[in-house]
Amino acid sequence: MVENVKSRPHRTTGVLPEKKRKREARIVQAATDLFARHGYSETSIEAIAGRADVAVGTVYNYFQNKPALLMRALTGGRSKSLAASAALANLPSDDPVEAMYQLVAAQMHGANRHNKTLWRVIHATAALEPEAFGLDYLSGKEQFTSQIVSLLETLRDCGQLEANIDVPVAAKTVKYIASEVFRRYVADDEMSIDDAVIELKSIICFTIGRVVTD
Repeated sequence: MVENVKSRPHRTTGVLPEKKRKREARIVQAATDLFARHGYSETSIEAIAGRADVAVGTVYNYFQNKPALLMRALTGGRSKSLAASAALANLPSDDPVEAMYQLVAAQMHGANRHNKTLWRVIHATAALEPEAFGLDYLSGKEQFTSQIVSLLETLRDCGQLEANIDVPVAAKTVKYIASEVFRRYVADDEMSIDDAVIELKSIICFTIGRVVTD
């Protein structure tokens, strides 16, 4: 059964003093560990507070509710991943197929900062709680889609892709393919991230290769 989402007013803060940053990090780590071990529904704010060695009210000072905690666990390290893939989008390889492969592979490696167990919790919660978590989760993925759009536009403007390519549709196609390969990787205990990336490369060669100019 999916736990009802409870929200409480929470204080917003500017730059956190070091002590508060460390406390927030403990709360996030506690939540991440418990979500991965017990799942989303079976993890309570009280359990997270206990593991982080803080009061329940302290958790709510930092996070409005449990979906916000799961989102924070998900987005930890995302800025570094986005920066790495953005560099590839802005300065692509001369080979358009290789350029797209490098970008999407970097995004996939960045997502691999979380283990498969936590990703299974994230995917399941996004499906079970679309309003509380799923829509925000999908919205966050659009940052990566925008990088794919940027790369496709650059390659098109340089004459490496057909001038009439439908960039938004092509970007969504690449994103959906990459998402499906990553979901298969998460679901299969025997599949390594390297296996997933190799599979992704063959599909990228097929899709992007069809719109490369001679």
